[in-house]
Amino acid sequence: MKIVKLFLILAVLCVPLVAFSSTIKVYDAFNSSSLTGWTAVSGDWRVIDGRLTQTDVNEKMALITIPVDQSGIMMYEFDLKYIKGGEDNYAGFGVHICTSNPSMKRSWGNGRSILGWVTWDPGQYGSPGAFIQVYESTGPTSMGLYRRIFPSSDPMRHGNLLPVRGAYLKTEFLNYTVPFRLQIDTRTGRGKFFDPFDPKKYFFAFDLGGPIRPGSYFSFRTNSVSVSVDNVKISKMD
Repeated sequence: MKIVKLFLILAVLCVPLVAFSSTIKVYDAFNSSSLTGWTAVSGDWRVIDGRLTQTDVNEKMALITIPVDQSGIMMYEFDLKYIKGGEDNYAGFGVHICTSNPSMKRSWGNGRSILGWVTWDPGQYGSPGAFIQVYESTGPTSMGLYRRIFPSSDPMRHGNLLPVRGAYLKTEFLNYTVPFRLQIDTRTGRGKFFDPFDPKKYFFAFDLGGPIRPGSYFSFRTNSVSVSVDNVKISKMD
């Protein structure tokens, strides 16, 4: 089952190359059964065995949101575990960052935000089946590929998909709980990813083509898949 591509591409550790101090804006280890601070907008979100879990594999626009101010250099950290839903070769997972005016009902978009998204859809996109995409949302019904880096709406013809590397295609990785770190500077739109298995190994740097708007909310999002997350930490790097 190669749905592993979807989740292990998210398992990149992103750390700064110079020392920073940090201010923790959000930390949640889900030690309580309540979702204090979170708003479950769509899907079936609950705390199971101390992990935030989205259980509805039929929901294509599951969304849960928490308020947190984001500007400057931000670090997003959590660990991710696949549960089920990829057996039909169709699934998606991602995070909305720097969100303003977030959606409070089931919707395609999520306020004004940037969505980092990994899609598992080999039937539509071919090999290797899992790809990174970046979307820009401007409202509940308006969200498309981020135009600064994706100048055309045709992802297959214009290369708007970053494929997963072969090293992350092993089926046994589905059983792993995988750490995730993403660092981005809203002032420049630049960020870095590091390898999930070796944080000292350079993996991937990206540039969103310029500054992105600061925001006041963060969201997890899924499409047709059940996953769980834990140890969610969002920090501002000083």
